Amino acid sequence: MARTSQGGGEFVYHIAGVRLRVVGSGSLRLFYHSLDNVRNLTLLPLPLSSASAIEPTRLGNFRSQRTQLELKTDSIDEYFQISKIVIFAKPSATSLPG
Repeated sequence: MARTSQGGGEFVYHIAGVRLRVVGSGSLRLFYHSLDNVRNLTLLPLPLSSASAIEPTRLGNFRSQRTQLELKTDSIDEYFQISKIVIFAKPSATSLPG
């Protein structure tokens, strides 16, 4: 007989960080949000440049069944162009209690 979980098959994921291939001007702000914005995590801002030889990584310690990554700038003249996003995540639990 197959085992079923209480969470409807939704794992709890640990999000360890994000790596971006991004260029632009200004400062890029990064946020993690859980379902219905119950939990939020603000990551360190990422200074942008028009050319870069590195793919910066921002570490975060966030656990949720589903996670939204929000990227934004604050000023009107700032912009960013993303060509690659790598999110470092792994399942840490099969379901939540209850």
